[in-house]
Order: sequence, then C-alpha cells, then structure tokens
Amino acid sequence: MNLIVRLIWMWLTATFGSKRDMDGENHIHFRCMPWDLDLNMHMTNSRYHSFMDLSRVDFMIRGGAWKRLRAAGLGPVLGSSTIRFRRPIAPFQKFDVTTRLLTWDERWIYLEQRILAGGDVASIAVMKVTFVGRQGPVPTDKLIAIMGYTGPKREAPEHVARKIALDDVLKV
Repeated sequence: MNLIVRLIWMWLTATFGSKRDMDGENHIHFRCMPWDLDLNMHMTNSRYHSFMDLSRVDFMIRGGAWKRLRAAGLGPVLGSSTIRFRRPIAPFQKFDVTTRLLTWDERWIYLEQRILAGGDVASIAVMKVTFVGRQGPVPTDKLIAIMGYTGPKREAPEHVARKIALDDVLKV
C-alpha cells in the first residue's frame, strides 16, 4: 500500500518537475520508513527493486520518453536484473536512486541503477529492459527513436557483456 503513495508522489513530481536529458543521470530521493524494513531492521532486499522501479519510470517521464512510448501503445518489461548489495540502509535514512542509460543491443536496453546512502553506494544493479506492443517486443532501434534519444550508442561496458553472458547461461 505505501508504495502507491510513493508512486503517486513520484508521478506528480516527475510530470510537473524539471525535465532531464535521457543521456544524463537521473536522481530521485527517498527515506527508508519502518514498513521498508526486514527482521534485521534495515531495508529489505525486495524494496531495493521497488525503488529502482520507481526510479526507472521517473527517468523515462523526466526524459520525455514515457509519454511517447505509451502513445505508441508500448509497455515496459524487465527482462532481468543483476544486483549487488553493498551496504544496509537504516531506518529513516535518506537515500537516492540513480538511473542512467548504459547501452543497448538489438533486443534490450541496459540501464545502471545505484542506491546511494550516506555518501556510499548501498547497491548497484544492471537492468535489462524492453517495451512490448500488441505484436510483442519492439526492436531497440525503433524504441530509441520513439524515446527521442539522440545521443550516441555507447560501447557496452565489460560488466554488461558479462551480464549478457550470465543471462544466456540462465536461459531455461
């Protein structure tokens, strides 16, 4: 239930707030509340993914891509996530979630997301995402054009290449 309040707040601030370049890094701010905790009294692992979900939508809204993608009848799909937990987030601690575009291949867009707390990286993740329409997944060249991204395609960093290899191994 509490995530719906954060979703509404994020939606309003992203829609009516400052716009950002899709080529840059997007930041969104949160605070770890008691309902975000696990039995160890720090933010539970599943919340990291939930906050990253909110950050990805904020990234697309502020970059102008969300409106264009939805107008084209496309919806987001997360193909996989690879996350590394580094530091706990304590009750009531403020933290930021950053999202940035890394690269893409013929089918997937790769984003890096970090959760920063107290000046430290609490977690880092690489997300593999796409958008689907009635005919299924949309090729990324078409997605990039719809999103309005005009920056250069970046070379895949080594950790993205390793993630792609890991995802291939995990295919069932």
